Amino acid sequence: MISEIMYNPAPRVDGKNLEFVELYNAQPYFEEIGGWRLSGEVEFTFPPGTVIPGGGYLVVAAAPADVASAYGLEGALGPFGGRLGNGGGVLRLLGTARRCVEVDYNDRSPWPELADGYGHSLVLARPSYGERDPRAVRASRVKGGSPGMSEAVEITSQMGVRINEWLMPDDVGTGFVELFNAGAEEADLSGLRLGRSWPR
Repeated sequence: MISEIMYNPAPRVDGKNLEFVELYNAQPYFEEIGGWRLSGEVEFTFPPGTVIPGGGYLVVAAAPADVASAYGLEGALGPFGGRLGNGGGVLRLLGTARRCVEVDYNDRSPWPELADGYGHSLVLARPSYGERDPRAVRASRVKGGSPGMSEAVEITSQMGVRINEWLMPDDVGTGFVELFNAGAEEADLSGLRLGRSWPR
């Protein structure tokens, strides 16, 4: 699957190009993809003998040396031809025997805004929706994304906060929601919103 796309990296003072496309092999066994192609916004043909191990990742970059130096990542392939459109586009992974994965991405809502020039990548978080559905992706948790590895986890003071107890309002409007911080440090809740997350 196409698991991560860095289509509009944040501007860098060193001028490095960090555009990349990450593939993930969700199978427990290796997949040999020599001769397969990325097409659409970019063009790249995988060299003979290219293998993604079971549960492994493979990164194709616009500038592999730039990605290697910025992330400490070895083995990025590329460069690919063309460029990932900052306003959105289509990516296809074309395999043998008509195997094809196609991803549409966009910089307009409901696609994640943070992936459009703010330093985050698009991450396939809910593949059950299908790779062309905006509900399947989200912005990476950390700036820069996590090419060649599973999604990075950003530790924040808010991670230990839970809804601990609540009382539904009665006709008078009395009711409450109690939050509990199970973390070891004080939690900064500024910017968070408490609200209904299901349909009325």
